[in-house]
Amino acid sequence: MKSMVDLMVIKGRPRFSVVWSLLVADLIEAGFEEVDYGWGKAIYGGPTSGGVGLVPRLISFCIPFKNRNGEKGIVVPLCLPAPAMERFVAELDALMNIRSL
Repeated sequence: MKSMVDLMVIKGRPRFSVVWSLLVADLIEAGFEEVDYGWGKAIYGGPTSGGVGLVPRLISFCIPFKNRNGEKGIVVPLCLPAPAMERFVAELDALMNIRSL
């Protein structure tokens, strides 16, 4: 991170293009699962729906999650155009099948 900041100071901040871009923000350590507004701890903390915000369909978040069995994991909601989602699912299936061999 420091190297990127140094580069931006030396060369100037580059223009950001949203074409072919996806930003993934890591919110794992943000503590959303510990928030309690008086009616108990949160079940979920993160975006309410896909395709909204300042840059629709560009930002996804890594969010901690615990299932009903108490197993911890990470949820990464994605909002992609249908053809891109189909390709993503196919690639993910291929990766999962390779690991199960």
